[in-house]
Amino acid sequence: MTTISYDCQAVLKSLDAYRNGELTSAETEAFAAHLAACRHCLCVEQHEQALLERLRATCRDCCPEALRQRILTLCDDPKCRGD
Repeated sequence: MTTISYDCQAVLKSLDAYRNGELTSAETEAFAAHLAACRHCLCVEQHEQALLERLRATCRDCCPEALRQRILTLCDDPKCRGD
């Protein structure tokens, strides 16, 4: 069994994958262990998470309704889904 470990560079490069649940369970465990041990990476992760939450809250209704409907219509198109 191979042990996975992350250094700061790998953690900072993989924050989005971690946040989006794209890592394997072993990778997630190693990633979380690094965050628990590295104050710098933890602070960066917390800062980015707070920024994303703020953007979501602020920009929730920024999209014009006509554009939103057009996007939703395109998402229903089987060609867009790869059906």
